[in-house]
Amino acid sequence: MADWEAVGLSTLDARVYRQLLGDPGVPVQQHSEVLEVPVATIEAAIGRLSAAGLVRVGSEAAPAPVDPRSGLGMLVRERRAALDGVAAMTDQLAREFSAGKLQAEPSRLIEIAVGRIDDMLRGATEQAVGTDTPPYVADGSHQVSSAELALLDRGVRFRSIYAAEVLDHHGWVDRLRSMAERGEQARVLPQVPVKLLIVDGTTAILPLAGGGPSRPGQARAVVVTDSALTSALQVLFDQLWGQATPLQLTESAGTDPVTTLINLLASGMKDEAIARQLGVSGRTLRRRIAEVQEQLGATSRFQAGLQAGRRGWQ
Repeated sequence: MADWEAVGLSTLDARVYRQLLGDPGVPVQQHSEVLEVPVATIEAAIGRLSAAGLVRVGSEAAPAPVDPRSGLGMLVRERRAALDGVAAMTDQLAREFSAGKLQAEPSRLIEIAVGRIDDMLRGATEQAVGTDTPPYVADGSHQVSSAELALLDRGVRFRSIYAAEVLDHHGWVDRLRSMAERGEQARVLPQVPVKLLIVDGTTAILPLAGGGPSRPGQARAVVVTDSALTSALQVLFDQLWGQATPLQLTESAGTDPVTTLINLLASGMKDEAIARQLGVSGRTLRRRIAEVQEQLGATSRFQAGLQAGRRGWQ
């Protein structure tokens, strides 16, 4: 009967409603005898059911139940609408709560969190952005976390900037390809100054690197609550995003090998990693790079990238 409580009805109300459905049109006295409940108690329950739109009281002696497909359906929709309204206020109330806490206790602006990074990431409702760079001290850093998957599966916008060095770490290319297939927007820079995660533009998380691998669930981070500092970190991300090169590790239908090679070169991957990605030897890769440079009239990889961009090859 616990499910009835979700729509504001008690266990007794549910019993009375079921009794009315099974034996409609009989006097209240008879329902009282079947349920072994006083008449006054039955009448009180019928009053609540009537207020909820589940009973029509045409005659107090013989109340008639409403078809549950319409009565309960309407009740569920009304309760759902009320809950949606409460949910819509949650973010605003949370901001007011945080603002009050910060005003009363400014030290809460920055805190050290242990093992809460995934929980904070799961709380994103609109977007999450981040930067990532070695060193990695946690075991299995290249594996996609359940929090990241949940975020992408919910359709939350996720943008990440990776240091080019990440692409040389074992397992990371597969991780990034998997994330891209699920909707992550990724870019790469030769160097990334800081590890950073910002949730909904209000909570900034800066993971801390320690000595040795972290135990599961024990990763530490500095957490900066909604403030001018959080806004400054968001500006930093936006500036880095504008400077970064889109990371394209997945081949679109009809993409020719030259474009694929150009995209991998633009990502900042080293020759060894590119050769492994394309499944060719280092010698074959160097020959292909030379052919692309010659085709574009470029004397360096940098010039090749510029020429490819101008021709719309990327």
